[in-house]
Amino acid sequence: MKGAPIAQRIRDEVAAAVTGLKARGVHPHLAFVVPAGDPGAAYYGEAQKRACEKAGIGHGIHVLSSLPSQAGLVAEITRLAADPVVTGIIVHSPMPAPLDLVAARERALPPDMDVEAVLPQSCGLLASGVIRQVPCTAAAVLELMKAVDVPFAGKDAVIVGRSVTVGRPLALLLLADKKGPTVTVCHSATGDLAAHARRADFLVAAIGKPGFITADMVKPGAVVIDVGTNAVKRPDGTEATVGDVAFDSVAPLCAAITPVPGGVGPVTTACLLRNVVTCARLLFPE
Repeated sequence: MKGAPIAQRIRDEVAAAVTGLKARGVHPHLAFVVPAGDPGAAYYGEAQKRACEKAGIGHGIHVLSSLPSQAGLVAEITRLAADPVVTGIIVHSPMPAPLDLVAARERALPPDMDVEAVLPQSCGLLASGVIRQVPCTAAAVLELMKAVDVPFAGKDAVIVGRSVTVGRPLALLLLADKKGPTVTVCHSATGDLAAHARRADFLVAAIGKPGFITADMVKPGAVVIDVGTNAVKRPDGTEATVGDVAFDSVAPLCAAITPVPGGVGPVTTACLLRNVVTCARLLFPE
């Protein structure tokens, strides 16, 4: 189950929404704050820029000084939040030590510009069943789960991983669906994790360990969503990106399974664009 078709559908919806916003004078614009000298952040920023441009969303990359301070990071977020052009802000993670990104966001990032849905206000709304901005990867997993022709009602969903960006918000999204599946969240301290995983009609692997989910942990006919993105060395010394699922042995058992790369990733980017539109609508309601 590749992510590209689902991502394209979301991008089409975003582009249509952007056209509607611009018709009433609202121009969504994403500001991306990155540390100086981080090639990974720069690459990600350029990828975001291309995605935004295709959807008609404005985009700016804002590089911190080569020796950033906590006050400087807060000042940059504050400056962007006050810029009338900007409607959403994302700050690259991780930031170099000793910067405290969580504290900087909480001090300077307005909730209505929180495109990553990481602020306590965004998390609290989701916990109370109010769906506005949603952490992008969790939203992407839900889109992939819904794309399979398997009703949620009466099914078991097992999430392996309890991160604040995937496992926890995904569980809340599923619980917010009145016809959603029964949700189990497993983690590193779960007893007999394999037994929990084997019950899953929907199994989500988001634990950050390459090949952790093996065939003996998967129920035949299950839908498996692999969130893992792990860099491993091949025998020849080159690097490969693999998921948390042992794909070759697990895939024959599944009704559907996402590959890595090419599964969750493209949908996550599309969900980020959707959050940019959501923030623009919050800032400029009709």
